[in-house]
Amino acid sequence: MDGDRAAPTEDGDHSGVGPRGAGSDLTDAAGTASRSDGPRRPLVDPALALWRRTAPLRRELGEIWRRMIDALRETGPVSGATSAPAAPAGPVTERLDTPVPIRVSGQGRTFNFHLHARCVWSSWDLRRETLLSYAHYYMPDAVRKLTHLAAQHAANFPAHRAAELEVDLERALSETGPWRYQRGDTVVTCHPYVRVDVDERVRKVVLPYWEELVKLDCEFDVDLRRTEYANRLGRQRPADAETATDGTAAGEAAGTTGENLASDVRRTVAELKAAAQRLEDSLRETLRDGDIS
Repeated sequence: MDGDRAAPTEDGDHSGVGPRGAGSDLTDAAGTASRSDGPRRPLVDPALALWRRTAPLRRELGEIWRRMIDALRETGPVSGATSAPAAPAGPVTERLDTPVPIRVSGQGRTFNFHLHARCVWSSWDLRRETLLSYAHYYMPDAVRKLTHLAAQHAANFPAHRAAELEVDLERALSETGPWRYQRGDTVVTCHPYVRVDVDERVRKVVLPYWEELVKLDCEFDVDLRRTEYANRLGRQRPADAETATDGTAAGEAAGTTGENLASDVRRTVAELKAAAQRLEDSLRETLRDGDIS
């Protein structure tokens, strides 16, 4: 009967029923499984071989990991007395600069001065990293104090007198001494140092006048050096004293020469002071009129 016939094989032949037919079914199923696993078997076999070869290494790594966990569990917490280093023997200092220049108004409140400040923080009983944290904490208050002090002093100086304002501020800060900050038993001190610059608009205006003042200073130095050379040359000429009729005449001649040299020096100094005063008056009028481009 047709129902007892076996499924055809790959070559199309038909086999009978019984054990042979069952074997054919198993063979066909195995062949199907082999065909389905065929593409993956070249990857599976090397992976299994690698897994077996690395078994000792994996066991060794696991043992190391267990030992490390046991060592961490057996280690107790470190006490604060042993973890904190000893306090420094001398003062510890840290320097902090203001992030931006401090601007204060000059005389007349038309132009500003720009202050660049550096605060030196110090303490006798703090570690460096702790002192730095205190410095950052108190820095805003130090900037407020410095701004208030600079505003009081800057109101007395014209906008182009930055150097004089800097000297005045440094003197005031030296007289008051370092600023003291205390929190509990901890004491931190702050000593600010300042550098003052003029406003950029003022700088453009006063630059020609400063150049002229530098020129006058150089001319004064040249005239003073000429006077010194002339005086030295007069002392090196004993023949002038021999030509005099007597000692009195020689003394009078020497006195006259010295008086002439002193008069020349005084005249030169007076001329330089007058020129500087004219420049000062002209600059003051320019700043007062606000004629700045």
